This record gives sequence, C-alpha cells and structure tokens, in this order.
Amino acid sequence: MSPAGHEDKAMNNVCRSIILISIALMTSLAAIPLHASDRSIRCGGNLILGGGGKDSSGMYEVLKKCGEPEAKQGNTWIYIQGNMRRILTFRADGRLQRIESVRN
Repeated sequence: MSPAGHEDKAMNNVCRSIILISIALMTSLAAIPLHASDRSIRCGGNLILGGGGKDSSGMYEVLKKCGEPEAKQGNTWIYIQGNMRRILTFRADGRLQRIESVRN
C-alpha cells in the first residue's frame, strides 16, 4: 500500500472515531432531564420564594400572586408558564418547600 493509502485509512479511522464519540455524547446529553429545582419563580411581576424557610411564600400568597393553578394534587400545585410547567410543593404548614421547572 502506498503512503497515500495509509494516510487515507488513518483519516477514515479518525473520522469514524469522531463520529462515534459525537453519537455517544449526543445520546448521553439526551438522557439528561429537562427540569430543574428553583429557589424562586415570577408570576407576572411578583416574586415567589421557595425553600421552606421563614421567607418562603405561603399558599395564600402564591394564590394571590399567581392565581389558581392548572392542577392541584394535595400539597402540590402545577402552573403552566409558557413552555414551562412549574410544580410547587408546599409543606404541611403551607410554606412553599420546592419549586420544580419542567419543559413541556
């Protein structure tokens, strides 16, 4: 085989390796969930705080600032904001414990 043939074969192997690495990377990135846990969200111009501490918003405050949720499941309320679904989970005392954002 001529030197040019060895170079072509080496280049093909490099290209094949790059393609396989790219496919593996895209596959692993696709497995990452499209949601996050947030400390706060906005309803219009109003800030809603989570975390469950003394500064956390209560159910009444969330209802007043955000309106009725799309769905209520016990202490979990779901709001739709654009292409995001906001899942708010309240503690037994009514304080907002967690805010989760999931792409629709």
